[in-house]
Amino acid sequence: MPTVLRRAALVLGFLWALPTSLLGLLAGLLTIQRPRVHAGLLVFDRAGPRGLLRLLAAMDRTAMTLGFVVISAVPLEGRLLAHERHHVRQAMWWGPLFVPAYLLLAAVLGYRRHPFERAARRAAGEEP
Repeated sequence: MPTVLRRAALVLGFLWALPTSLLGLLAGLLTIQRPRVHAGLLVFDRAGPRGLLRLLAAMDRTAMTLGFVVISAVPLEGRLLAHERHHVRQAMWWGPLFVPAYLLLAAVLGYRRHPFERAARRAAGEEP
C-alpha cells in the first residue's frame, strides 16, 4: 500500500478508535500514575498494583487495551507489546463498537476462545 494511503488509513483508524481511546484514557487515570508514550501508544505501566491495576490482577489479566491506550501491570515489551498492538489494530477496525463487541464475545465464548484474543495471541506468536 502506498505511503499516502497508509497514512490516511492510520489517521482514519485513529479517529474511528478515538471514542475507545478516550475511554482508555479515563481507565488509565484510574491506575493513579502518569502515562508514557511508547511505540505510538499511550501506556500506563509504571506503577505497582494500585487503582485499576488491582482489578486487572484480580481478574488474572496482565494488560488491557482500549483504543490507543494500554494499561499494564508489567512493563509493555516483547510479546505483550505485540499482543496489545494487535488489539489496537482491532480497535482501529471496530472503532466505538470494539468494547461492546469484545464484551459480547467474551460473554458468549469466554477469554480463551475469544476471537479477538486468539488473533492477538497469534499475532504475538503465543499460539499457532
